[in-house]
Amino acid sequence: MDTVLFVTDLHIGAQIKKYAGVFAQARLRNWHVVEIERERTARPISDFRDTWKPIGAIVDCSGLDKPPNDIPHGLPIVFLDPDPTTVSGFCNAVVSDAEGIAAMAVDEMIKARCTQFVFAGWRNRTNWSVSRGLAFRDLLARRGFGCVLSDAPWNEELEMHRRLAATLRSMRGGRIGVFAANDYVARHVVAAADMTGLVSPRDVVTVGVDDDELICEALLPTLTSIGTNFEKAGRLAVDLLAEAISNPGLSNRHVMFGPTALRRRQSSRVVNTGDWRIVRAVERIRLDACSGLRASDVIRETGLSRRLVERRFLEATGRTILEEITEVRFERACALLRDSTVRIGDVAFMCGWDSNSYMNRLFKMRTGMTPRQWRYATV
Repeated sequence: MDTVLFVTDLHIGAQIKKYAGVFAQARLRNWHVVEIERERTARPISDFRDTWKPIGAIVDCSGLDKPPNDIPHGLPIVFLDPDPTTVSGFCNAVVSDAEGIAAMAVDEMIKARCTQFVFAGWRNRTNWSVSRGLAFRDLLARRGFGCVLSDAPWNEELEMHRRLAATLRSMRGGRIGVFAANDYVARHVVAAADMTGLVSPRDVVTVGVDDDELICEALLPTLTSIGTNFEKAGRLAVDLLAEAISNPGLSNRHVMFGPTALRRRQSSRVVNTGDWRIVRAVERIRLDACSGLRASDVIRETGLSRRLVERRFLEATGRTILEEITEVRFERACALLRDSTVRIGDVAFMCGWDSNSYMNRLFKMRTGMTPRQWRYATV
């Protein structure tokens, strides 16, 4: 059995899916993967090469602001999220689709009627963070908006809170949209907004990346976030490494992995009402739409007449209660269809629909494709 090295950061958060993709795809190729966690060893990578005699290596650069300098020469290598300014043109790499991710954030903030925009970057200006910030700025410029890039390096969280709070205080004239490099940063954006007395999402709309439920559901308000297909990134890295090993004369390539879906939560769901019953109804739908929730359940819990609830709900959200339930279910269905481990036949039930035929008709109407066709077109 051939061996490949997998050089990583510590296993934290959503990155775990990337590792799962690497190991799953390597298993299909009958490769033995030796993982080297940088935080757990001081030995140079060359020592592991001498011991394991690998046929190639995958190097995760997502936690680094520049590629590592200890990778042995002459070994086929694929980099995950490297800095393109230092490796572009002479390495194989798998990179995240910064523009695709930023486009989802921009669309969500425009829908929420934001007129001022901030990008909050990662602590050490890694490639994926810088790329997302620049893509966000450029996409907004095409729509006629400016953007503040708050992406200077930072070490302590309180330092970042104060810097972001100062940025938020300096902005005047409308709702602020803050795009955070990832959910960890978004958590600190919420803290900075609290320091300024700004209310989310009335004053500040926040969107993160990774859809890490441990963070997103624990925040108050809960965090809207863009899922990224880390498992696909890991699989792509293995396949690209296999190409480099079997065809060493091929030109180096960059392969891109994109976002999955935006999971809308309270931090971007602007409800234009002061009626707490309507606000609570919106949150109940978000949490329970996929568990068989019906419009009549939502109406009954408000204690108001059906006609009054429907009118106030439509005024506050732009949708009827049934349309809101359908929208939440559809977003969930898209996320499940992007997960190749989920059977298509199970998706309708997992989203709260009674039949596959209804979901098929909905997808055909909205996308022009069946759920199966949509999966193959997007995954």
